[in-house]
This record gives sequence, structure tokens and C-alpha cells, in this order.
Amino acid sequence: MSDTPSRLPLIFATLAAAWLLFLAAWGLGAWAVATNAWPWPQIQSLMGFVAGDKEEGTTLAEKVKNDFGWKPARHIVESQREYVPPEGYGELAGLPIRDRRQSPLLHLEDAAPRGYRLLYGTFDFQDSLHGAVLLGPNGDIVRTWAVSQEDAEWAKRNDKNVFPHGLEILPDGGLVVTFDGGSSISRYDWCGELEWRTKGLFHHSVSWDGADTVWSWGTPDGTLKNGEFAVQLNVNDGSIIRGIHMDHVWPKNPDMDIFGIKQDDKPKGSTWLFDRWHVNDVEPLPAALAPAFPGFEAGDLLMSFRSINLVFVVDPDTLAVKWWRQGLVRRQHDPDWNTDGSISIFDNNMHRDYSRIFSIDPASFEATIPVDGADYDFYTWHRGKHQKLPNGGYLVTSTEQGRVFETDADGTIVFEFINRYGDNGGQLAMSEARWLPTDFFKELPTCAD
Repeated sequence: MSDTPSRLPLIFATLAAAWLLFLAAWGLGAWAVATNAWPWPQIQSLMGFVAGDKEEGTTLAEKVKNDFGWKPARHIVESQREYVPPEGYGELAGLPIRDRRQSPLLHLEDAAPRGYRLLYGTFDFQDSLHGAVLLGPNGDIVRTWAVSQEDAEWAKRNDKNVFPHGLEILPDGGLVVTFDGGSSISRYDWCGELEWRTKGLFHHSVSWDGADTVWSWGTPDGTLKNGEFAVQLNVNDGSIIRGIHMDHVWPKNPDMDIFGIKQDDKPKGSTWLFDRWHVNDVEPLPAALAPAFPGFEAGDLLMSFRSINLVFVVDPDTLAVKWWRQGLVRRQHDPDWNTDGSISIFDNNMHRDYSRIFSIDPASFEATIPVDGADYDFYTWHRGKHQKLPNGGYLVTSTEQGRVFETDADGTIVFEFINRYGDNGGQLAMSEARWLPTDFFKELPTCAD
């Protein structure tokens, strides 16, 4: 006779116990997620480690090397456009770098305009992974800054997992920096001491208005929640003056529906697609340049939305869009106001072989390409900065090549910096570079070193 009926109560009891155990585990998991209690933060950290940055191409093995501190693999770029520098470039000796990396390469011609050159990126210094280097007119090292956000008083990622992106230098030697994936915007003095730090997810760019404020993308409520805010801060103490959320801009301009391209349209409404705009630059028009731009006012904001190939100018008070250009460039960064009344744009030209620099007359919309990447083996699929120089040349930061180069008005390279890592190829990423005239700095303090 079968004993199955006699086992039924035991089977049901076992199933009931398993079900209750599942419900208890699910309930504890839901509670841990809702309250951010253990082990949810650890699980999130592990998930973030495996996934990495959404634009990162690092393998799992490279992530392990990076996060254990064996090699800064997340910051070593292997460009899709190989660039081999000409023979004869010298080493930039004297940087406080770790032994595991080689010295960068430097080339500076006599014909290059005299001035300082500020470089910001990943240098693998002995005391910090990221930093800035100021070169003098002769290519000598004037000062280095070790920058970090690991010493913030609030939750943050370590420096191995954030990316330098956002820089401003001030006449008193102050340096304002941000990181993609970081938790703050910070100002260091000329001697490298932290002057202030403001909590928030600040990223991509920092731009000085020529007076007492800087603009960046971030979160003016001080949280780490992502938000598409253009934030104005007091440059002297880091206090937030105002934040302009982009959700308030597009409804103010219904007659120019340029913002809603990345929407999924349905019969009863539309929803936004992922990464609808990818805001990546905000540049105030300095009062000194305003006369060169009829139709604009000092303080107007020049903005870049990467996802929809859009560059535009908005009044920060009324939120009225005064000018826009869409489709001239592909996945661009860093539009700039220039002294000659032009707007120049770093055109990443994503997945099209070469990057470029465009120059456009905002009145006539006439555009030229003063720097064609095909002439310089220049390509970075994302990130990158540029600066138009007084002599008509351009200073270009090709992030994914770990490279900065400068042309004169004829297009000849007169300065180049290559942030090489080792013999086996690969460069450490460069975020940004600035050329500064020899009389830029005023009343610099005396440092203990």
C-alpha cells in the first residue's frame, strides 16, 4: 500500500515553510532597499562595479585591476583613432607621478604663443589619481594640483571610479573642478589647499562669468540625485545662487519645439526616452565679450545638449531661447563664446572617423571647420574641450586619445602633450586644457613649498 497520503501533510508543511521563508526574505529585501540598510548598499556597489560607467568600455578584469589599485585601467584610453606622435617629442620630467607609469610627452615650438598652459585629467600622481598641471611659457612645470573628492564629509565614490570633467582657473590662482560620477564641486587655492566644497552631482563643465560666479551642471538642493539643473555658484564660497531646471525651459518656448525629439509618442501623450538631452556645457556670456554679440546680453547662457545635437542660447531670467542651431554637429561638447563674435563648437562627430572644431557666426549661421580631425588624426567619440586662441589658433583636448594639441592660425601644430601611460600603449585620459596669457594671474599667494 502506498504511503503517499501519509506524506502529504509533511509535503504541504515543507511547501508552506518554504513559501513563508520566501515571503520573509522578500520582505527583508524590500525593507533593506527602502531604508538603504545592509546588504543593499553593498549589492548596489557590486552591481555598479560590474556595470561600470555607461560609456565605459573596460573589461571586468581591467575593472578589478583598477578598483584594487593595481592599475588605473578605467582611466587608460585606447582610442578608436590611433595616433602616433612624430619622433623627437621629449619627456615632461619632474611631475610627481607614480613609478608604474611613464612620463608624458611634450612638444613646444618657439612659434607657439607665449603663455601658460593648464592641463586637467588623470595623471596618477603619487598623492592622487587626478590633478592639474600648469606649464610656463617655456614648457616648464610651474605648479601641480592634486585634486580629489574622497575626503568629502558625505557619501561618495572613490577617485578610482570618478572621471575629471569640469575645470575653471581664476586670476588669483583658484582652481574649480568637478568629476563625472563625483559628489561635489570644489575650489582649491594656488597652493593646492581646499578652499570650499559644495555637495551635489556636479559634472561636465565649470565656466566663470568674469566676475563673482561660476556655472556648472548639478543639483542645487545638495543631494546626489541626478537632475538637469544649470547651477550658478558664488565663486568665493561655493554657495548656490540659483538653479535652473531644464524642465522649466522647454515649456517657456513652445513656438520652437526643439527639445522634444527624444520622446516616445502615444495617443494620449508622450514620454521621454533615456538620456533625453545629455546636458554637457553651460557658458555665461562675460560682460567683456557682450559687445561682440549683438542681440545677446551679458549673462546669457550658451548650452549644449548632446543627445539631440543642439546648441542654444537662453536668457537665465526669462528662460527665453534667443538662438539655436541643431544638426550642424553630432554629439558635440563645449560651445564657446569668442572675442570675434563667433561661437566655436567641439564636434565629436561620433562614430564618423574624425572629430572637428566648428566655428559659426550666430547672426548669419555661416559655419567653417578651422580644425578638421582628418588633418591631425584627431578623434574622441565622447568628452573633449577646445579653446580659440588670440592668434587664431586652437587648443584642443582629445580626451579618448589622452592628448592635447595646439595649432596656430595656419593649422600647424605648435604645442602637444601626450599623457602616455606605458610601453604597451594607452594614454591616461585628458579632460581639459587652457591657454592663459602671461599676465593672467594677479596677486598670487606665497606657498610653503
